[in-house]
This record gives sequence, structure tokens and C-alpha cells, in this order.
Amino acid sequence: MNLIMTKSRSSLSFAVLLAALIVLFSGLGFAQSDSNALAPLVVNAGSSEDEVKSEEDASGDGSPESSTDEKTVSADEEEDPVEKARTAELKRLKDEREMIQARLSLRSEQFKEELIGLKEEKERLSTENSLVRERLSDELTELKLANERLNAQIDTLNKELSFESLKAKKLLNEELSEMRIEEERLKLQNSIALKKMETEVAELRLADTRLKLKRATLDIDVAELTAKLMLKEKGDLVQDQVYADRDLMYLKEPFVDGVLHVSDRRVALNGPIWSGLADYVSERINFYNNESSDYPIFLVIDSSPGGSVMSGYKIMKAMHGSKAPVYVVVKSYAASMAASIATLAERSFCYPNAVILHHQISWGVSGNLTQQREFLEEAEEWWRRVARPVAKKMGLSLDEFISLMYEKNSDGDWREFGDMAFELKWIDQVVDRIWEMSVDKNPDRFGRSMIFATSVLEESIDQQGKPFVGLPRLEPFDFYYLYNPDNYYRLR
Repeated sequence: MNLIMTKSRSSLSFAVLLAALIVLFSGLGFAQSDSNALAPLVVNAGSSEDEVKSEEDASGDGSPESSTDEKTVSADEEEDPVEKARTAELKRLKDEREMIQARLSLRSEQFKEELIGLKEEKERLSTENSLVRERLSDELTELKLANERLNAQIDTLNKELSFESLKAKKLLNEELSEMRIEEERLKLQNSIALKKMETEVAELRLADTRLKLKRATLDIDVAELTAKLMLKEKGDLVQDQVYADRDLMYLKEPFVDGVLHVSDRRVALNGPIWSGLADYVSERINFYNNESSDYPIFLVIDSSPGGSVMSGYKIMKAMHGSKAPVYVVVKSYAASMAASIATLAERSFCYPNAVILHHQISWGVSGNLTQQREFLEEAEEWWRRVARPVAKKMGLSLDEFISLMYEKNSDGDWREFGDMAFELKWIDQVVDRIWEMSVDKNPDRFGRSMIFATSVLEESIDQQGKPFVGLPRLEPFDFYYLYNPDNYYRLR
């Protein structure tokens, strides 16, 4: 195919070249002078050099007569300048014509040479095309043979597949026959099993009915027992709860006939004072104050060693900001910040043997001297803010209050029992009886104090093999007062 296309392109190029040359030669002409001495020259593409020469001879340019005329003209031109110019122009045109004829002759020879090359190229392409056609013919023959072989193989395979298909159908039919037989056998077995299952289900249903009947009887018995237990439990619950007279519990003046009536509007303040305890106390003061501002709120201190100045100040501000009065009750001891809270309360109560302790604030210092001076200045400012109101309530200056602390005790811990604290105006009222009206549930039923836990006072054996019981750690200002001749009870 490529050779055929090459041949077509070569033939087209040859035709285009030939047409171009014909147009070129046909368009060439020579203008003659005023006497028309030169005639138009037409060149045939197929003419030879001899034909060009014969045309030149026919024009008479190379004859002896022409030479004679030229000589005659030359003689005349010497006399006439116009004639002389005409003769020179004729000579120039003849020279130019000769040159053009030479060029045309050269182009004719080149054209012939190109024609010969194109003819050779045409013959070569024709030969190559013949070879290509022969090769294509051979390839087609081979392809036809291969196609016939493939067709034969396909026929063979189709026959083999048909044979295998027949064999597979035969085997499948045999298997289907066996499976149908097996299916019939299984159907019979399933039918037998189904009958057995139906019999068992019927028996199970009968047993289930019997169980339901028995369960219904037991449920009735359990319901009766549950009702009796609930009745007993509710009765015990009624007996283990005290239904206090609310008119007697909520009193605007809780100290009546020497008895302090503490209602359920109470908040416990025990242990060291820190931010968590301050939040706990402040939240409850605010709650009870929002609930009612007519009846007092009781801040009950069983025992507290004091603690954080900032947390204690937060508790005091919650007390002073409450619309309902907040009264402080000290039962065992209140020291340091707890003592300041009791002293600066709107009203405070304590037992005669409760211990109240006031002293200067203290802290652990570290850092360089400049930092320690800064800490000291800040501590002194806090001390003035906390202790000056206490001293003012006692009718003393701050320096007099500090001086009395160290007169009473060398370490500055000024502690007094409740009746003496009353004399010093640390406490507003000493009471012998406190009625905790909010304790309305039996502790044996709803939870007992940790002091009765058996794990606290367990018996142990010392290194000498003697049994003993470790006593709990005492609160500050407390002492053990017990009979212990064999040292069975020991301090931890």
C-alpha cells in the first residue's frame, strides 16, 4: 500500500512539473525594435537542440546577408546618431536573445534528464508494487490456509464439546435421579420426625401449663409475703422516723428556757478549713437564706483546727451577706480561723467545756530575704484584717490583743473553755443543752457513726505476743481518761 501511494505521489509531481514548464515556455516572448526585426520565440517542451538551431537559421540572424547589412548600417550610423543607437539596441537584444536561447536549451536538457529520472522511478515503483502485490497474494494465501485450519479445529472442538456436554448431561441425570430418591427418603424421615416433634411439643405444652399453674400459685403466695414484708418495713420505717413539730423546730428565737433548738437549717463545719469546705458551707448558707429569710441558719462546729485565711474569710462573708441570721454553735473546739468565725458571727453558742483558741497566723516560708519580707508584709496585712475585728469586739487594740496572747501562753496560743470565752466576748452565749431537732431518723437503721466501726478498734498482737488495741488519735486539747492496768489499750 505504501508503494502504491508513493507511485501516485511521484506521477502527480511529474505532471505538475511538466505543466509548470509548459506555462513558463509559452509565456516567454521577445519584443522587437521599431522595425520588428525579432519575431516571438515559442519553445516546445519536446523539441531538441537542432530544432532551436533551425529556427535561428530561419530567422536569418546567422546569414552572410545579415552581416553585410550590419556593415552597411554601421557606415551609415557614423553619420546618424539615431541610427547608431538603434543598431546598438538591436545588437543588445540579439545578445540577450542568444543568452535566453542558451538558457532554454539548458533547461530543456535538464527537463529531459528529470523525465528520464521520473521514468526510472516510475518503473522502479511499478516493480515494487508488483512485488508487494505478490507478497500480499502470498500472505492472503497463507491466511486463507490458517483460517481453514482454524475452522477445522473449531469444528473439532465443537464436536468434542458436544460429546462432553452429552456425557455431563448423562452424569447429571444420573445424579438427579439419585438425589430425587434421596429427597423422597428425606421427606419420609422429616415426616416421621415432624410427627415425633408434634408429640413432644404437645407434651411440653402440657408441662408448661402445669408449671404456669404452679407459678401462679407461688406468685400469689409471694405477693402475700411481699405485702406482709412491705407492711412490716413501712411500719418499722414509721417507727424509725420522728415527725417533729415544725412549728417547734423553726423558731425565730432558738434559745428558749436554756435550751438551744437547732433546726434542720444547719450546716456542719468540721475539720480543716479549705476552699472545698468553704464552697460547701457558702452554698448551703445561700440555699437556706433563699428558702426563707425569717428563721436562723446554724453553722455547727464539732471540732475544727482552723485553716485557710481566704477560705475562712469567704465563709464569714457568706454569713454576713445572708439576710437570714447565721448562728455559730461550737460543741468541742474551734481554733484559729474557726475561732474567728465563731467570734465574729452575728450570734454564737458553745458548751461550757468547749475550747476556743486564738493565736497569730503562721505559714511556712521559703525563698530569699526579699521574698520573705514580702510574705511577712502580706501575712501581717491578713492578720490585721482578721484579728482587728476580734480585738475590737473584746474592747482591745490589736497590740493589746497580741500582748495578752503571750501572757496567757508562751507560744501565743490563747485557749479558753467556753465559759471563759463568754467572759472574753469570744462567744455570745454558753448553753448546757442543745436540741438537734433535725435528727429525725434512727441511726441504727439509716447508718451509724464511724466510731462504732469494728475495724477502728481491732485487737492486734505485739512483738512479744501480747494482745492490744490501738486507740484512735485524740483531737487537740483532749485527753484519755480510762482504767488500763495491763496496757491493753495503747496509743497509736
